[in-house]
Amino acid sequence: MKRTWLLLGLAIVGLGFVSYAKDKTPDTPKPEMPSEKKVDPFVQPVKTGDPLMVQVQVEFIEMSHESLTKLLFLSTPKTMDATPLRKQVQDMVGKNEARVMETQIVLSKSGAKATTESIHEYIYPSEYEPPSFAPADDAAQGPKHTKDFLGPIATAFETKNLGSTLEIEPTLAANEKTIDLRLAPEFIWHTGDNLFWEGKDSVGNTGKVQMPVFYCIRFNAGISCVPGQYTLAAVLSPKNTKGELDETRKVMVFVKCDVLAAR
Repeated sequence: MKRTWLLLGLAIVGLGFVSYAKDKTPDTPKPEMPSEKKVDPFVQPVKTGDPLMVQVQVEFIEMSHESLTKLLFLSTPKTMDATPLRKQVQDMVGKNEARVMETQIVLSKSGAKATTESIHEYIYPSEYEPPSFAPADDAAQGPKHTKDFLGPIATAFETKNLGSTLEIEPTLAANEKTIDLRLAPEFIWHTGDNLFWEGKDSVGNTGKVQMPVFYCIRFNAGISCVPGQYTLAAVLSPKNTKGELDETRKVMVFVKCDVLAAR
């Protein structure tokens, strides 16, 4: 009987030892699963593969010299952002205190040149042969008619583009926050002609040579733009009704750049 109890006790001790050893055995490490990024359903993913284009808008707005001085009097801008000034000018346009002369818009790749034109090609003679004498068709008419007088003869011509032209070359910064822009807008009018020569031939036919007169407002600049903001790029003087410089009026030139995804 004692032997039976002894064997039973040894069996219980053995089971306890096995259970203790099992508890001390280190757990097998679980394989780490790759972490999954949390996606915000309200944020649209950015498609980095979309090519970007730069849209440049140039506006010519005419007003009185007095109104321009009033707008800029004691103005101390800290940045190139002229959007608040452009809003003031738009209010003046609505009140007929200013006039939008022209709006030019052209699209280009970063680093590429682009041009837009709204023009009339005006062709005019630029060089002449001097006046001369030539033999008459009928020499039998007598010594007074042996030669005919010839006026200047045009030998070369030029073409002037009348209207508005805009040439740009935008370069988008690596961070896409600024645009380095080279631009050359211009406005050209034909304002009249100057008399260069006037005379008569041997039989009384009159002739004259006139040279055209043009008036132009233009500028060539390199500026840095923030997409979506207006920049006051230049202030120019327009022509008056006689085609001469009008000191009583001014033309403000605003520039705005936008970065557009090509999709």
